[in-house]
Amino acid sequence: MTSLFKTFYGKISLIFLGLLFLLGTVQIIISVQSSLNFVCETDQTINRDLAQNLAGEFQPFLQDTIDYAAIENIIHNLMVMNPRVEIYLTDARGNLEVFFADPEKIKLKTINTIPIKAFLQKKDKKAFPIMGDDPKTEDRKKVFSAAEIQLRPGEKGYLYIILGSELYDNAISGVGGSYILSTTAFTFGVILIFGGILGSVLFFNLTKRLRHMTHVVKEFEKGNYEQRIELSSNDEVGQLSNAFNRMAEKINLSMDELRKNDSLRRELIANISHDLRSPLASIQGYIETILMKDESMSPGQRRKFLETVLTSVTNLNLLVMELFELSKLDAMQTKPQPEPFSIAELLQDVVLKFQPQAENKQINLITKIPTKLPMVIGDIGMMDRVLSNLIDNAIRYTELNGKVVISLSENDNKVNVKVSDTGEGIPEEDLPFIFGRLFRVEKSRSKNSGGSGLGLAIVKKIIEAHNSTITVKSELNIGTTFLFTLDKYQISPVKVKV
Repeated sequence: MTSLFKTFYGKISLIFLGLLFLLGTVQIIISVQSSLNFVCETDQTINRDLAQNLAGEFQPFLQDTIDYAAIENIIHNLMVMNPRVEIYLTDARGNLEVFFADPEKIKLKTINTIPIKAFLQKKDKKAFPIMGDDPKTEDRKKVFSAAEIQLRPGEKGYLYIILGSELYDNAISGVGGSYILSTTAFTFGVILIFGGILGSVLFFNLTKRLRHMTHVVKEFEKGNYEQRIELSSNDEVGQLSNAFNRMAEKINLSMDELRKNDSLRRELIANISHDLRSPLASIQGYIETILMKDESMSPGQRRKFLETVLTSVTNLNLLVMELFELSKLDAMQTKPQPEPFSIAELLQDVVLKFQPQAENKQINLITKIPTKLPMVIGDIGMMDRVLSNLIDNAIRYTELNGKVVISLSENDNKVNVKVSDTGEGIPEEDLPFIFGRLFRVEKSRSKNSGGSGLGLAIVKKIIEAHNSTITVKSELNIGTTFLFTLDKYQISPVKVKV
């Protein structure tokens, strides 16, 4: 039972029952008080002229002096005929003059005359009930009827009739009161039980979706990431369920991305370890040989060994630099600094840089640049790196007497850049992976023949940083073509004030 009230359903049910009990109690108090007020108002309205009608019965015994015996006898007879009333004669100041009751029961010898005067002045029954003093109690007020009467020659007084006598109160409290209270308590109990059951059922149904949501969240916490909450409405609970589902989807996507990145990281570490092991072993071997044969080694042989060591160190330095550059692009630490520039002039400068390398392999390096080609927007340094990597790759994988063609063309608001070669091509199954880190088409080729495997990954990152994409087409023994686009530089019109 204790654990039930710790739940949300138990708490709102307990609060509902408490509010129901509180509101029911307040309603009963208000109803009982309203009923009593209504009874008092009705009683006083019906008996409004009772004192006035009875005044004539007392007046003959108040001519010269007060005939106490005769008046008490009249009061006695009237109270016998109507036990609900108690009759008093007072002077103008409210002092009791005549009454028929045990003197020990009289608590007030003087009553307040203000309510009597208010009663006599009221012509509209809407002002009722007017409560007056009850001589038999010090603090209880009751409804009454009153009339002025000639108490003595030249002295006025009041005929004061309490409409609820002591006998009447005892009867009500002893018989009627218990019936009313028992009936009211029974009715309230039935309402409380029925309302409690109905409210509990309604709250159970309302919190059903919350319990289901709690179950799904706990399952998700345990690792069951495919759990989702069924949406049945668009209320606050439905919106919360929808928000959880979207959050779960994002968490799944993030976890998939983390797993993918972790796999790539392990693969990258393995590839880097492999690429570093060979040149480091070569450097170590050549240096150990130089140290061992230092006295017997000829200057030419020593120079050849040192040149081999320098080549390996240069390749290692290039690999480290490319890894550092790629990591900065991944972390978006290196961002493009766009500016307008001539892609035609940049291409010619890059081609001149690779012309000796092409001539060494007897490769024809061709550029196709249309006249009046517009300027483009981009980071000139990054575009230099992209063109250099693509042309270097094209020359590296093109056989002797081959051809490498770099062409520029205009298309709508774009400038197309295309690098084609007549090299060995790329197998179709490898095309989706060539932009990956350290990916090589020739898995068995040496470091010296194949490059670091990071060039195309850097190219892709730079192109994506320019909000563009790079595509590749290749056929074995025919050649490969890379294509990407850059935005034209649009000159904003100058507004001239007239």
